[in-house]
Amino acid sequence: MKRLLLTYLGCIAVAFSLPVLIGIGPVPEKTAEEQSILPKEINVYFHKEQAVRTIGFEEYIKGVLPAEMPALFEGEALKAQAVAARTFTYHKCIESAKNPSSEHPDAAVCTNSLHCSAYYSHDELLQMHGQEWMDEHYEKMRSYVDATKGEILTYDNEPILAVFHSASAGGYTQSSGDVWGKNLPYLVSVESKGEEQKSNFISTAMVSSDEFKSIIQSQFKDAVFGPDISKWIGEAKRTNSGNVLFIEIGGIAIKGTQIRSMFSLKSTHFDIAIDNDNIIFTVAGNGHGVGMSQYGANYMAKNGADYKEILKNYYKGSSLMKYP
Repeated sequence: MKRLLLTYLGCIAVAFSLPVLIGIGPVPEKTAEEQSILPKEINVYFHKEQAVRTIGFEEYIKGVLPAEMPALFEGEALKAQAVAARTFTYHKCIESAKNPSSEHPDAAVCTNSLHCSAYYSHDELLQMHGQEWMDEHYEKMRSYVDATKGEILTYDNEPILAVFHSASAGGYTQSSGDVWGKNLPYLVSVESKGEEQKSNFISTAMVSSDEFKSIIQSQFKDAVFGPDISKWIGEAKRTNSGNVLFIEIGGIAIKGTQIRSMFSLKSTHFDIAIDNDNIIFTVAGNGHGVGMSQYGANYMAKNGADYKEILKNYYKGSSLMKYP
């Protein structure tokens, strides 16, 4: 109960204010008084230091933006990322008040990008990039957060799970149902172009046949591997963009997401080849593929789209709300 109260207080230290509908989707049916409100502060678990700190909510988003998206990206893409990060954080804040995370029970979010969002402080950015980078980019990055201050995405008057990823593959993002088994109406597969601009868009991973068999059988004991390696790998069922939903290995249908995790692949958009005694994965894209593609957003911005259009494309049917 103490942990739940700490997390709740860390998210709900707020001043009551009414939202303004900016509008990238249908007008919510609920009244303004029924809207949730953004916190002034948030409890953040710094996983490297293993410590919880209370940070201003908007100040936290200013640390997430340069950690999650390159500073050289277009301004409208960076604004879209700021809104997505703010919405994702607020969604986590609400959920953690109901069900505290086992990873950080006393904080709404953490700085581990594999669990929540990446975050860099001023000093970390200075150490990583140097003073020249700070002079050129630091205040500019913060200004993109200020330009969208108080803006979040909602669906049916509730903050959405505004997930994002680096780069999709095959020209489309993935639906939440295909990746996580839970269909969310605003996280459907949508067209996404320009991801190939990412360096290392195509990656490879190679393991020996013995290691491949060992890894598979560690989780699927009934998998059968005969002497003919060419028969180990069967047909794959794919999404419309070519990501692997299921693939038959050793006579077992295995989810593409499980294969990605077991072999540390960058995405589920992969092909498998056999070279002598080695198994080779060729992978396109980077990330789970759900929600906004960061490189796709940058491509849209380069072609004249503003941040509202970018968000409208990747989070279907959502509405952009502003809390002054």
